[in-house]
Amino acid sequence: MQFRCQILFIALLWVNHDNNIMTLKDLIAEAHSIIPKISCNEFSTNAENYLVIDVREGTEIAETGSIPHAINIPRGLIEMKLSPSNENKSLNADTSIVVYCGGGSRASLAGRTLKDLGFKNILNLEGGYRGWRDFSN
Repeated sequence: MQFRCQILFIALLWVNHDNNIMTLKDLIAEAHSIIPKISCNEFSTNAENYLVIDVREGTEIAETGSIPHAINIPRGLIEMKLSPSNENKSLNADTSIVVYCGGGSRASLAGRTLKDLGFKNILNLEGGYRGWRDFSN
C-alpha cells in the first residue's frame, strides 16, 4: 500500500536572546550577518587551507556533485558530528572551515551553529554549490 505524504510548510518561528520571535527569514538574515562569505575565486586559490563541509543532503549531492575534497555533513547533523574539542587532534576551535549548500542560506545557518559550538574561523562559500559550479565552468 502506498502512502502519499503531503508536506505543509509552516513558517519557522524562533525566539532570539531578546525574546523576540524570529521567522526563518530573520534567522537566515542574522546568520548571514554573523558568518562572512568567501568568494569562489578566493576559495579556489586557497582551498587546501580549509576544512570544506557540504551541508546538503546526500540526495542533493548525488544529483549535482560536490566540490573536490569536501566532506558531507548535512546541516541537521552538524552538532552531533563536529566539536572543537573532538578527539581528532587536527580539528580544533581555530580550524579554518568553509561551509556550503546549494545557494548559501543553509550554509550560513550551519556556520552559525559551528560558531555557537566554539569554532572561530567559519566562512560561507558565496553562491554555494551553484556559484561554485558556475565559477568552475
